[in-house]
Amino acid sequence: MALIETVHRVIDAWKAGDVDTVLAQLHEDVTYHYVVGLKPLEGREKVRRFLDKFGAGQTQIAWRITRHLEEGELLFVEGVDDYVDAEGQRIQTPYAGVFEFRDGLIWRWRDYVDTAAIAAAKRGEPVPDWVRPLL
Repeated sequence: MALIETVHRVIDAWKAGDVDTVLAQLHEDVTYHYVVGLKPLEGREKVRRFLDKFGAGQTQIAWRITRHLEEGELLFVEGVDDYVDAEGQRIQTPYAGVFEFRDGLIWRWRDYVDTAAIAAAKRGEPVPDWVRPLL
């Protein structure tokens, strides 16, 4: 089975608001860097608490992968995070992610995203013209 299929299960479950299925794709000893540079979340329960808080009130979730590359137990993805947050602001930002697998599950997950772009979207600022082709 291709590693990307596991990530697509995560995406489909997230869109459906099914955190349990998201967590079922994660290794018990998962380390998740929601934003590389911030302290990671370690273990499924910490990831659950984060996802419950992060996802609260999100609608119109259109998270998608545009490109991916697999090598052994490593998956690199490029995509778009796209949703309406709890305050009604549309958040659209390109991102890259790296997934390491162990025993068929996501063991290490690192997301690379522009937090300044997310903050600008939360303030209602439009997506810059130079970012639009990436969306």
